[in-house]
This record gives sequence, C-alpha cells and structure tokens, in this order.
Amino acid sequence: MLRANALRMGGRGACALAVALWAGMACGRGAGAWGALALLMLACAAWALAARALHTPRVRAVLVALVFALLGAARLAACDARLGAARSLAPQASAMVRVLAVVDEPPRRESDTPAATVRVLAAAPRWPTVARLTLRLPVGSIAEWGDTLEALARVEPLSPQRVPGGYDARAAGACAARIASGRAFAAHVRPARGWRTLGVRALMRVRRACEHALARSLSPSTRALAAPLLFGDRGGMDPDTDAMLRASGLVHLLALSGLHVAWLAGVARAVAALLGAGVVGRACAGAVSALLYAGLAGPIPSLARAVAAEAATALARATGRALDPLQSLALACIVLLALWPAWAGDLGFQLSCAATLGLVAVGSPLVEHARLAPRGLRTLARLAAPTLGAQLVALPWLLARFHALPWTSLFANLVAVPVSELLLAAAGLGAVLDAALPGAGSVWLHAAEPLAACLGALIAWLGGFPYALLPSGRALAPTLLATLAAALAVIALADARTLDARGRASAARTWCGATSALCAVLALLLAFASPPLRPPRGAWWCVAIDVGQGDAIAIGTQQGWWLVDTGPRSPRWDAGEGAVLPFLRWAGVRQLDALALTHDDGDHTGGAHAVARGLPVRAWWASAPSERVPGPGARFHARTFVRGARVALAPGGVVRWPPRITDPARANAERGDNASSLVLELGEGAGRVLLTGDADSLVEAALHVAPGVALLKAGHHGSGSSSGAAFVQALRPERVIVSCGAHNPYGHPDRRALERLASTGATLDRTDHDGTLWYECAPSGVRRLDWRGGEPWRPRHTSVPASGAASAPRAR
Repeated sequence: MLRANALRMGGRGACALAVALWAGMACGRGAGAWGALALLMLACAAWALAARALHTPRVRAVLVALVFALLGAARLAACDARLGAARSLAPQASAMVRVLAVVDEPPRRESDTPAATVRVLAAAPRWPTVARLTLRLPVGSIAEWGDTLEALARVEPLSPQRVPGGYDARAAGACAARIASGRAFAAHVRPARGWRTLGVRALMRVRRACEHALARSLSPSTRALAAPLLFGDRGGMDPDTDAMLRASGLVHLLALSGLHVAWLAGVARAVAALLGAGVVGRACAGAVSALLYAGLAGPIPSLARAVAAEAATALARATGRALDPLQSLALACIVLLALWPAWAGDLGFQLSCAATLGLVAVGSPLVEHARLAPRGLRTLARLAAPTLGAQLVALPWLLARFHALPWTSLFANLVAVPVSELLLAAAGLGAVLDAALPGAGSVWLHAAEPLAACLGALIAWLGGFPYALLPSGRALAPTLLATLAAALAVIALADARTLDARGRASAARTWCGATSALCAVLALLLAFASPPLRPPRGAWWCVAIDVGQGDAIAIGTQQGWWLVDTGPRSPRWDAGEGAVLPFLRWAGVRQLDALALTHDDGDHTGGAHAVARGLPVRAWWASAPSERVPGPGARFHARTFVRGARVALAPGGVVRWPPRITDPARANAERGDNASSLVLELGEGAGRVLLTGDADSLVEAALHVAPGVALLKAGHHGSGSSSGAAFVQALRPERVIVSCGAHNPYGHPDRRALERLASTGATLDRTDHDGTLWYECAPSGVRRLDWRGGEPWRPRHTSVPASGAASAPRAR
C-alpha cells in the first residue's frame, strides 16, 4: 500500500521522486564513506516514519521523497568514496605501467589512433583493480568490447580543471569512474570467448561492418558527420566543424539521445505493424530496437536515458497502463541514477534530461497555446515551440557550464533538425544494408552525400555569424534567474489538468508563467550586459593560459583585454577553440583590443583563426617582416612593430625586439622565425613583465632591458638555447613562467635552462605542472593569484598588491 501510494503521489509521483533523488545526490557529493552510512541510516528512519503515516497522505509523500533523497545522497557518497580510494592507491604522477585489463566500452576508431576505456584486472606496479582508465591504443589495434588487453602504457592521473572555464578532465572522469588516461606502446589482445560475451561480440561485428560500409562508400566530409550521428564517435571530426557545431547550437544533433532512439523505435514499430503485430508486438519491437542500438553505441548516459524512457513507455503500452512522457522521463532517471549514481554529474546526461523536460513539459503545452497566435504566425509558432521549451529549461546549464549562448540556435534547429533526421535515416539504412549485402545500401549512402553537404553548409553558415556564441561570463545571478525561469515554466505549463472549464489556467499558474518569462529576459540581459572581469584599480593581470606545448598570454586591464599568441593547432585539437576562447568567455570578454603574434610558429599562431572567429579583434600586431623572415603579419593584416615602439594599450610598455631594418643588429633577427620574435616589456616600476616569445640566447644578449623585472616568460618554452646565464643573472626576475606541454616531444623545459633560472633565486611556475598561471601586477610588485580558490574575483580590501609581495607557488 505504501509503495502504491508513493508511486501515485499527485498522479506524477515518479517526477517528485526523481527530483528528490537527484537533489539528494547533489547534496551527498563529497560526504565520504561514513557520510554514506549516516545517510543510509537516516533513510531507514524516514522510511519507518512513512510506514507509520498511512493516514496522512501528504506527510507520507514528503517522507517517501525524503527517503529517495537520502538514498540518492548515500549512493553517490559511497560511489565517491570508492573512487577516492582508487585514486589514492594509483600513482600520483605519470608512470609506466604493465596492465592487464578488460575493454569496458566499444573502442573509438574514427581518429588516427583508436582509444578504449578499460577496467584494470591487474597491474605492475600496484594499481587499484576497481579503476577504469582511457588508453590510446597502437594504430591498427583490433581490441573490441569485452576483450582482454595486456599492455605497456604510460599512465597519468586525470588532472583537475587547467583553464578557467575550460574542460575539467577529473570531474568528467569521475562521472564514468575513470581515474587516469594514458598511451599504450604495446598491446596484446586476448579475444573474448564464451557465451557470456556472445551478444557483445555480435553487436561489435555489426557495428564494425557498418563503419566499414561508411568508410568504403562515403566521402571523408560526409563520413565525419555520419559516423558521430550514428555511433557518437567524433574522433574523425576536425576542430573547425566541431567549433561551428557548438557556435550554431547544433552540437546536440551528434549527441546520441532521444532523436536517435525515437527514429529507430519508430521504424521498428512501423515494420512490426506491416508484419501484422499488435500493440504489444509494436511496443516490444520499439524497446528491443532501442536496446540493441544502446548495445551498438555503448554505455552513453544520454543514450541510456532515451533507451530507458522508451523501455518504460513500451512496458506501459504492453500492459495497457497510462504513462505520459514526463513520467517515463522520471522513471528513466530513477532507474539509471540508482544503477549508476555518478551519471548525476555527467553534463551530457544533465542536458539530455533538461532538454527532454523542456520538450515535454514546456514545448508541448506551448504548441497547444500556439493556436492563439495570429494566423500568419501560427505555423511558425508551433514549429518553434518545442525548441524554445528545450532551450529555456537547458538555459541554466548553458550559462553555468559553457558561459556562452548560441543565439542562432532557435532558427538553426528549425532548419537543421529535419536535415539531420534525413541524414540519420539515409546513413543508417545504407550502412546496415551495405554491411549485410555489399552494394545493397548504395542508393541510401549516395543520398547521404547531398544531405551531409546541406547540413555542413548550414552548420558553417549559422556558426559563422558574428557573436554566434555570445559570451555571458561567470556571473552567478543570470544562472540563478535562468534556473528560476525554467522551474516556473515547468510548473506553469506541465499539467494541463488544472485548466478550468473554459480552458483557462489558474491565477497561480498564470503568475508562474509571467514570472518565468520575466526571469528569462532578466537572465539574458544580465548575462550579456555584465562587464568583463577586471583587475582592481592600479593593477593589471598577466594570465599564461595552459595551451599545452605553446604560448597564449592574456593581458587584462581596467580598459579591456588583449592577447599575446594563441597556442597550437593540430588536426584534432585547436588551442584557440579549446583553451583560449573558453577562458575569455568565462571572463565575459566580448572583444579583444589587440592580438599580438610574436612570430610565425604554429604553436603560437595555431589558434589565431579560431579566436578571430569567436571574438572581434580590434587590432592585430606582429613583428616587422623581412624577405628572409616574412612573419605572420601579412596573413592577418597586422600592424608591425620594431624595437623602441611604444605599446599604446594598458598597462603600457615598449617593444624590445626585433630591430629596424637599418639597425646593425637586424642580422641577428634574420636567422629565422624564433630569432625575429616580438619581445614585449609591459608595465612599470617593480611590476614589469618581459614576454620573450621564442627568443634564444643570442637575441637575449642584444636586448636592452633594465634589471629587476618582476616576471619573465622564459624564451622558447624553457629550451636549452634560451634563458642564457648572463641574461638571467643580469635580469634577476622574481618569478618565471615556463609555458610548455607535459611529455612534449621536444623535451621542454631543458634541465640546464631550469637550473640557470633557479640560480637567480626566481620562483619557477610551469603550465605543465600547474595549468593556467594568473598574476596580478602593479608598480609596487607582482604576485601569483590562486584562480582555483577564486582569488582573482574575490572582493579585497586593498586595490593593489603590497610592495614586493609575491605569493608562494601553489600546490599542484
């Protein structure tokens, strides 16, 4: 009786229980093992009280919801405790490990090197056996889901967030119980055997056959869209397409979720109906097809949510019970979070649930209300209502996690979703038919080519609009207002049963709807009108962004922000898109006053096009060109600088290199791009900063810089050819930035260069160790700020650093 009443609360008891479970998990994170035990005991007590309160339904409902919240908190706390114990047993730094592991998910093979998530069975040196890690496998590896691997790999723990506003590998890994990543230099595969893995092996054979059909029949550009659309493997997508997808608000099209399951289940039900199946047969066909698709794609949280909801709906249809989409969403969340509590923190799972909630609880009622629109706009309103509902409920996540909004996404989804559905149908049917009988799917695969070209053109056009991804900054108020707007919209529109006989909503729901609209407008106004992050008066910021093996220095002042270099670009990663722009959007920067490119090396200019695509750049700077060293200025129509030129932007400064064409020292700069690097001295007094690009010791010897520089950016990433002994002894900086990538192939930084720098008594700060390095500079001195602790934006009583103050280096 208690269970029946719990599931019948308000007609949608599952929704209340799902909210309670998720809220409890949010509160239980970090409680630890003892906290989990205490929460479990409280849940038992609440359940006992609920069993005694059968005569008071409301109290009983509240207590049941409390039980779910406490159970959710205890479940996630126990999961976090196990993960923390595994992290403590694993090596705390990069290490060579011989590992025996089983492949836990379908390996991703679209990139140059296949990657697989594995569960450790044994390792030397010692490794926790409950741990999961991601390994890049040798090229051509045939490992499949369920196989056992013997591998020699370099493994390192997942690092916390390395760039403000950027990707947090440790948090993302925690959602999948992963604690490390690495590269396998040698791997021996033991194929899975036995009846237990028979289903997985069959599904992997089907998937690989479909992938081979795509590779055999589609052009590379079409395959780059079709493969992630079908299987979620985006390893073959180039950084520009990925950036355009995010800028246009269409990246969700490639996230396997409800769109894919709804299409596949619909096809399966239609085929079952043609074969004469009844209601139960059609429901089973849809559920089985969804489960098989989940087996092909692997344990993807957003896809699992859609599959679970489809299974719940099919079960309700088969048993003749009423189950609306909101209830199926809630039941799916309850089941999945009970089985895999770490998914509560997975961004893809959160966005999938939020978007589905918006479609069901807000979008569908808005479609019904669209009949009240003027006749000429009625059709457009009905088409836009579902997307508007999904985006309204997902708005808090977009502001809190991405710090930007794709303003073209409402129109983009109206146009691109039908095209992507046709491409999904053509590529899916073609791949399956061609895998079963080579050549049988050629018609469908040929049809995929123009559809992919159309979708790619839409993505490029919509993602290329100015401010397509509009920065919103890190302010908390817009996120809170957006959360309130989403909650009130769901309350106002989710339940049509409260309408009166004339079809009018109650006064309370009308008030909720109006307040929701007001909160949404205020959230958008605050997000886009808030000023960028600024230093205190009398000070300025120098931020060495962690871009891996490269340079990107952001300069923040009271007047605005500008940039020196943009980091590297590779076929699979662009530092401008992956590190520089997330930082600038997080800081609320909507335009750059200048972008200086020190010289024409890819690890300094690689991200420039991405930065220019993402934000307006008012001025481009570069070193003066010559016939032997043209530099990057011509490509970017940059203003060129020579020694002695003044830096007009705050904090002010002077160009120290390269010399003029007529200067006798010019021959020193003609030796190559590194020797012609733009060298900038910024600031004044005891807070001067010297940015040397890739200048070597011969250039350093020709620089005219007064001693007592507070902060030096070590030349050429700490190379042995830079940071000469005479130069650093004469300069005697207080702190030194070494911007380099971990395990880079060049061996930077050089041990001898580090020793020369340390001999001056300077504090060495390295991006490969600490991630992004943030400094506050003023005429009185320089100090390093702890951005992970919120120091740059935390209110302070003093406006400038104390004279000569320099904080101790932060722990990694």
